Amino acid sequence: MRRFFQQKQYAIASLVLFAAIAAMTGVYVSNRITNERQEQELAQKQQELADSRSPVENSMDQFVNPAKLPEEQEEDLTSVTSIIKPTETDKEQKTDDTGEQSDTASQDLDASGDAKKAQDSKKAQNKQNAGSQTKQQEPVQEDKKTEDKQQDTAANSKAAVALSFSPDTDLTWPLQGDVILNYSMDQTVYFATLDQYKYNPALIIAGKVNDPVNAAATGRITDISANEETGVTVTMDLGDGYSAVYGQLKEVLYKEGATVEAGNAIGYIAEPTKYYSVEGSNLYFELLKDQEPIDPMQYMQ
Repeated sequence: MRRFFQQKQYAIASLVLFAAIAAMTGVYVSNRITNERQEQELAQKQQELADSRSPVENSMDQFVNPAKLPEEQEEDLTSVTSIIKPTETDKEQKTDDTGEQSDTASQDLDASGDAKKAQDSKKAQNKQNAGSQTKQQEPVQEDKKTEDKQQDTAANSKAAVALSFSPDTDLTWPLQGDVILNYSMDQTVYFATLDQYKYNPALIIAGKVNDPVNAAATGRITDISANEETGVTVTMDLGDGYSAVYGQLKEVLYKEGATVEAGNAIGYIAEPTKYYSVEGSNLYFELLKDQEPIDPMQYMQ
């Protein structure tokens, strides 16, 4: 066999080559035939599909294309268009109606505007009249106030002129009570609340809360104020450079400028301030000569 193949190797190779070529040719031809058959079948299906869709397309053209409409349908379309489309007469009539309505509305607005203007002018006139009346009343009230002030000033000035105080004048006790601390400007005295010694320019008279405090002498109230040490304090001008100070008060019965006769109540004893918490409720009574403290005991009855 070896020799045979060695001697026939060229022939065998040739046969194998021809067999391969033949096989390839057969495969190519078979594939081509198959492709042509598939193309024919595809074309036939497309033709059948086109034939089946042609009636539908024709019917759609009849509805869509106005050129293919029958004459009767065109007439119907024209009649429908004439019914829907408004005529020029209708437009003019609507315009006239709208114009009349707008004129009527404008007339109503003008009438309401005139009425509103008339009402506003009436209100303005009433305000002006009221203002003029108020202005006329104001001078009368001012004149009355001025007269009252002048009368008060005249009365106060008369009282001030009548005020007179001298070393011979006696003072009445403004409060019935014991003297807790005497006047002392020569040497210091002991204040229990403050726990210290200091000068005392006034009489500290013991009293009960709500006890009335009377004027020690006739005088005119020049000041009503409050401070931490003596609380609500009333200062009275006695005349001739003398003045009296009443401290630790409440519910003062007079106003500044009023003249108080001797013995009349000025106010009432209040709770003691923190400077006299140990001493208790009291009256702070100070007598001044030219704004300098003097001993009230020298003038007491």
